[in-house]
Amino acid sequence: MSKPFKLLRNPLVLIASGLILLGVVAIAITRSMAPEEKESAESGEKIAIPPAKSSVHPSRSSKGSSPGGPRKSQGKEIQGDGNIVAVPGKSKRQEFMTALSVRARNELKGLRMQYQTEFDSAESRKEFSDTLRNVTDPEERKRLLLERTTAMRIARNKMDAQKGFPGRAREKRLIALMQVQNLWRMNAFVARNDSLTGEAGKFDDRLAEWAATSEDMSDEEFHASFNELRHALNDLRGRNQSNTRPQPSVPK
Repeated sequence: MSKPFKLLRNPLVLIASGLILLGVVAIAITRSMAPEEKESAESGEKIAIPPAKSSVHPSRSSKGSSPGGPRKSQGKEIQGDGNIVAVPGKSKRQEFMTALSVRARNELKGLRMQYQTEFDSAESRKEFSDTLRNVTDPEERKRLLLERTTAMRIARNKMDAQKGFPGRAREKRLIALMQVQNLWRMNAFVARNDSLTGEAGKFDDRLAEWAATSEDMSDEEFHASFNELRHALNDLRGRNQSNTRPQPSVPK
């Protein structure tokens, strides 16, 4: 057996060779690591690799729209009595004002039907008209009219008493809310005047904010602020009459 072969079978030589081989491998692995990975390996700690960040800008990622696309008026939100109230943007104003007025009209109709008297039905009015038509004596016609008018007043006073103050107050608010759509339309007409466009736009914002927060107002604040809006609109419409045909004033 040759001398080199005997050396390879020597246990000490095998152990030394193994240690050298392990050292070479460790050096190669260490050189291939990034600096922070080397520090982690040497300290025995693990590094958590953060996830890759999206290349989409935060303000664009949730919208899904391109920066060059059309922008719509987003309206705003205001705080009122602990509640966040959304004021519609200009592109939604007409729809909002119309829906508010229709809802108020329907609620008012239901409220009045709930407290209507026996004289308010179409059948009752027709029956009285037929009776009056058959009476030729002027004094008798006058007597029948007076009797019916007195009976109607008594019946309505009785229903008003049943309705109570809350019901009457709600009725007055609904009558005002029914006019919101007309106020918006009148102001839209004023906005066609180039010299009043800016002021009409500010009034439009005031009206939208008032309509959105009106339910949280007290009765006094509600009617006072509504009257202010109505007077402001009448002022704008009066100034607009110099170059447009006269328009009727807002009902009081």
